[in-house]
Amino acid sequence: MGDWTPAIWRSPKLAEAAAKFSSFDDLEIMREMPEIRIRAIKEPRSNFESTEAASPGSFPILKSKGTDGQMLIRSTPDDHWIPSNRSNQIRKTNVGGYAVTDRILNKAGCLLVTFGQDSSTGRLTAVAADEAYVGTGWMPVSGMTSKEAKAIAVFINSTAGRVQVMSNASRKITFPQYNPASIGNIRIPDFKDDYIRSTLADCWERTKDMEVPQFRDGECEVRRLWDEAVAEAMGWDADELARLRHLLHREPHVSGLGYNQYADEVE
Repeated sequence: MGDWTPAIWRSPKLAEAAAKFSSFDDLEIMREMPEIRIRAIKEPRSNFESTEAASPGSFPILKSKGTDGQMLIRSTPDDHWIPSNRSNQIRKTNVGGYAVTDRILNKAGCLLVTFGQDSSTGRLTAVAADEAYVGTGWMPVSGMTSKEAKAIAVFINSTAGRVQVMSNASRKITFPQYNPASIGNIRIPDFKDDYIRSTLADCWERTKDMEVPQFRDGECEVRRLWDEAVAEAMGWDADELARLRHLLHREPHVSGLGYNQYADEVE
């Protein structure tokens, strides 16, 4: 059938960049890294109900992913769940807890990657924190320390990460869907390398409280900082990443505008 991913891109330079990053020897394929596990939360939603944060037996989740969802690269729980069936017998059988809660929390990770979002109004492709979380719109990735998760969150949100994520989508370009297999195809840096990990994690610390604009809003300080950190960590050309970032801002399914709606048509 061949490789149809270049059809995603209006800019041939972005198509070339996506192919380059997806075969770059400086990066490692996530699904081939033995310590990493990318999880899909398949527990039926009917097994849980929303509750207040202080409710005994509740746990935080990341629910929203759109315009009003995650606005920071720091994971921000926006709902709390509790088992729908909280009978004392179930709790006693599970030694004081609930098996349904244990099953979902055993998949928690300090890094979470999007399950899918609008390519124009979304904000982030990955979030991270010191705490391990699960989510309904976010896939937890386990097997990393919190510092490693922060470093990889910066990379996946950088231009080098975004073009790979967007190239591994299913369904439609304007609202791509992802799964553990497609995210597993993404190449990421060696997060065991001290310099790479520290450089990217330090950038996470600097940007963790900066609100991230929607993709369609184009150039912003936080995306520039992420790209500069990736260039420094990997020894890449920061100017080239910046050129790719500006092209990505102008992609029709990102900006919501056709190329002929711009005054400047030069790539």
